[in-house]
Amino acid sequence: MEEKTICLKALGKNVKKYRLANQLTQENLANSTNLSIQYIGNIERGYSTPSIETIMKISLALNITPNHLLLPSLVPKPDTLKEQIANSLPVDNVKFLRHILQYIEFLKDSKYF
Repeated sequence: MEEKTICLKALGKNVKKYRLANQLTQENLANSTNLSIQYIGNIERGYSTPSIETIMKISLALNITPNHLLLPSLVPKPDTLKEQIANSLPVDNVKFLRHILQYIEFLKDSKYF
C-alpha cells in the first residue's frame, strides 16, 4: 500500500476554496464551527494541523464531505515516490538510464523546481 501524508497547504487551499464558494468570510466560518478566526486562517495557510473533529466541523459548515478537503491534499511521501521511480526504471537499459539521469540533472538546475 502506498504511504501518503496530508499536505497542509493543499488542505488549507481546499478549505479556502469551499469557504469562498459558500460566500463565507473566515469570521463566518469561525462562528459556525466554534473555532477562532486566527485558527481558520492558520489552517487555510497550512500552518495548523486540524484534528479529525475540526475537519468534520469545517466540512459540515461548508456542506461538503471531509473527502472534499482531504483527498486532494493527500500526496505520496518522498520515499514512496523514490521507490516508485526506481521500480519503474529498466535496470538493463544503460542508455535509457543515462538519459533519465541527464533529465533529472536538467530539472534540478532549472528554475521551474
